[in-house]
Amino acid sequence: MKLILTIISLFQVICATAQTAPGFNWWNPATNKFAVIKGQGWASEVENTFDRFPARAKQSVNAEVWRLSKQSAGLQIRFKTNARQITVRYQVTEPIAMPHMPATGVSGVDLYGMDTRGNTLWCAGKYSFKDTIEYKFTDLTPGNADTKTGIEYCLYLPLYNAVKWMEIGTPIGSTFIPQPANKAKPVVVYGTSIAQGACASRPGMAWTAILSRKLKQPVINLGFSGAGKLEPEVVKLVNELDARVFVLDCLPNLVGGKADFLAQEIYSRITNAVKQIRNVHTNTPIILTDHFGYTDAAINQIKREMYKMVNRVNHQAFSDLKAGGITNLSLLPMEALKQDMDTMVDGIHPTDLGMMRYAEAYKILLTKIMAR
Repeated sequence: MKLILTIISLFQVICATAQTAPGFNWWNPATNKFAVIKGQGWASEVENTFDRFPARAKQSVNAEVWRLSKQSAGLQIRFKTNARQITVRYQVTEPIAMPHMPATGVSGVDLYGMDTRGNTLWCAGKYSFKDTIEYKFTDLTPGNADTKTGIEYCLYLPLYNAVKWMEIGTPIGSTFIPQPANKAKPVVVYGTSIAQGACASRPGMAWTAILSRKLKQPVINLGFSGAGKLEPEVVKLVNELDARVFVLDCLPNLVGGKADFLAQEIYSRITNAVKQIRNVHTNTPIILTDHFGYTDAAINQIKREMYKMVNRVNHQAFSDLKAGGITNLSLLPMEALKQDMDTMVDGIHPTDLGMMRYAEAYKILLTKIMAR
């Protein structure tokens, strides 16, 4: 009997605690008075808040590129808060995971803080993947923070899913200050699934996100899984952005699979894309990136021949463009990417280690370019 009474008393205490627990203020970035989505090139023209392309692109790009542009790869939300707990809840439109990429990368979010000394702080969240996905970040007590405003946080959005709606909650009584989208010139990356983020374990581990943190430089992610093919319609949109540097990293989508183009077509696409950009941006640096080299190519002759062919074409196009008077053109060679059999999930898509190596290679080259 005493045990039963004890259990009843404990249950009453738990219920009372739950009823008196502090409530939350919920903020919806879609209803904010100013633009808060970072890494977004056409903030005032999107069909939905978390899209990457303007609504009008639906009429010009192919259907697959348009579908992928609805996925929020590379998008971020920044805010300042002194809250000890941050909860993020949202819904997505597509399956939450893929056979070779976890739900935390496909559909999850990722939170980083920045203390008053400039230190980057990663926040581990407890997540629940249901109809409404929820992440809870608790016990947030950075050592170097302003007690009134707290510190700035960066929330990375899902890499391979489209966000229907999202709310960020902090306890009542804590501060919450949305930060406006960065207006600095970005590095604009047009690429493949690797650029989009496959197969990072979480959004902050996509190489474009890592690079942005390393350089403290905004990066716009225009990676399209299986559909980064240097198409004129997409390059035309890319050309609308006032970039600090343009990166063309599309070669893995020009060989193998359904897009096994001949060398002549690949050469034409590379040279036409560079000329198309240069016609609009007369002096903005452009990077041509090699195919990373399939990491099972040592045992697969077909793949060896494919990546070697496409890289030969890339180098020839680079040389011819330079000889033809194109300036501020750089090449990121395969060797600099340092991919090996332990950096890929499936020989094609990087692990977090592979993503780190991509980011480091770009950091070295971009640091030199932007110092000129």
